[in-house]
Amino acid sequence: MWRKRSLVKIVCYGLLATLAISYGLLLRQSLFATFIAFHLVVCIGIPLIHGWWEGRLRKNWRMAWGEQSFSTTGLLLGISSGVCMGAIAVWGIWKLLQSGISIPWIRLQLERWGLREQWAWFFAVYMVIGNSLMEELFWRGFVQQRLSAVLKQLTVILLSNALFALYHLLLGIVLFGWKWGSVATVAVFGAGTIWGWMKHRYPSIYPTWFSHLLADAGIMSALFMWIY
Repeated sequence: MWRKRSLVKIVCYGLLATLAISYGLLLRQSLFATFIAFHLVVCIGIPLIHGWWEGRLRKNWRMAWGEQSFSTTGLLLGISSGVCMGAIAVWGIWKLLQSGISIPWIRLQLERWGLREQWAWFFAVYMVIGNSLMEELFWRGFVQQRLSAVLKQLTVILLSNALFALYHLLLGIVLFGWKWGSVATVAVFGAGTIWGWMKHRYPSIYPTWFSHLLADAGIMSALFMWIY
């Protein structure tokens, strides 16, 4: 019964991420509201409240960072995989735009969400550094770690990254339509699966964070090259 309750609780936490993105982008049409709902409430708030409620906040925080398990090999793997993912992201977005996706439409939608050209650099830096760190702390450092207590590791990686990919599907559909949004989501699921394996193999946050950071840097590079 304890295992079942724990599983349901963690899955609900994961689904709250999609609800936060839906609230911010679809209901409020605001990137700022999205950052508050997703980054502050979900990625930071849920682990903090969960740890405080259990009385193990400090232990949970150390476990999320995995500082005692730092590995130079893991860090190098994270950097090299991130460079590859970033390059693939740039190539994939270029191919996507070549398929006939409307750049003015994407820019218009981003502006509706509040991303003006003068804020684009701040947005890019925040996404590359802040978003990558908070997503890794939440998905790999919190959700995956707790699912590992109740499920086999392969199931943990697949389930946690299905939840991780879910709100990316929402973003992809809004910006690119069903077809290409689904393709982009499959790519996100693949990247998340690699990060999930990496977190299991090298528990420190740094390998997955640096890999995620560099992948996001590729996406933001494409934003500046072709959207703005």
